[in-house]
Amino acid sequence: MIVDNMDLKEAIYKRQSIRKYDKTPLDSKTLDGLRTFIDNTRVLNPNIKWSYDIVGSENVRMLQRFKSPHYLLIFSESKENYLQNIGFIFQQVDLYLQSNGIGSCWIGAGSPKNYENPNPEQDFVILMMFGRPQGEIYRELSQFERKIICEISDTRDDRLMPARYAPSAANSQTWYFTHNDDGSYNVYRNKRRIRLNKKMDAWNQVDIGIALAHMYVANPETFEFSRDRPHEDLKNKVFEGSFTI
Repeated sequence: MIVDNMDLKEAIYKRQSIRKYDKTPLDSKTLDGLRTFIDNTRVLNPNIKWSYDIVGSENVRMLQRFKSPHYLLIFSESKENYLQNIGFIFQQVDLYLQSNGIGSCWIGAGSPKNYENPNPEQDFVILMMFGRPQGEIYRELSQFERKIICEISDTRDDRLMPARYAPSAANSQTWYFTHNDDGSYNVYRNKRRIRLNKKMDAWNQVDIGIALAHMYVANPETFEFSRDRPHEDLKNKVFEGSFTI
């Protein structure tokens, strides 16, 4: 069940977050194919240890009432850039699932339940629900509610369209891109004006990784990321890194 990057790229422009699922579990071959894909994803930061587990609804606690037959519990070392790293890795997983007709949805307001973490040096970060969808899994481009490209970039650049269609917490679309003279890009995260919700701030860092995953999937041969390049400080924005495509 391994797919190539072209399949994942096409999923960028038709995926949607699925919240209603068939209760029938996926077969073991499909789950093994998912594990193989996850274990071979591109990472943003190779110096961070991370892990995951596939569990059922009995092992998760969620504020939302919707349920799926399967959940990914996602864990990581708490190091610089670890939230972005998780978003980058598992958005590739989200696209993989949806490109294979399996619905998925990031869940920020959830946590493990009746579950013993086998890697206590890693903290729980976030979860993703998945399974066969009830109803249509894909949508048309006209159904996306997204900022126009000039709202997320210092100049119009259609090469940033993959990031424009990335999902984000509460559809906050927190990313902002600038262009460098050498053709590379900087990515910033919008600062929250009132930081009453620390979880939202963390989710927005995951969102940056999600947007970068879309840029990688669209440019798998040329994408490179760095956090230590010189950059301009922008008002009300947090520098997240630079990349080439």
